[in-house]
Amino acid sequence: MRAAAVILAVMLAGCESQPQVTFTDVSVTLPEDPLDLPEGPGRDAVVENCTACHSPSTMLQQPRVSREKWESIAKKMIEVYKAPVDEAAIPAIAGYMVAVQEGDAGTDRQ
Repeated sequence: MRAAAVILAVMLAGCESQPQVTFTDVSVTLPEDPLDLPEGPGRDAVVENCTACHSPSTMLQQPRVSREKWESIAKKMIEVYKAPVDEAAIPAIAGYMVAVQEGDAGTDRQ
């Protein structure tokens, strides 16, 4: 019992010391994305709500899914990942992504 008390005292003594951690500012330069999102209805909603986290290349390489699936994906981004997506923009985002995947959003990809 005495050994347990000594071990506990040693462990608690360590809680009083300051951690030996130094934080520094860093900057990260991300590579340029060679693609741009094609023009089309809903593009502004995608740019305003999705490009803070997703590059155009990433968005344009997603598997083809239904409008309902895109809506559920956008809702998941809000609920699970706490993404700052405007819920009122979800129909426009879903419509744009479906149109892009069907090739109906425009042809100005670089």
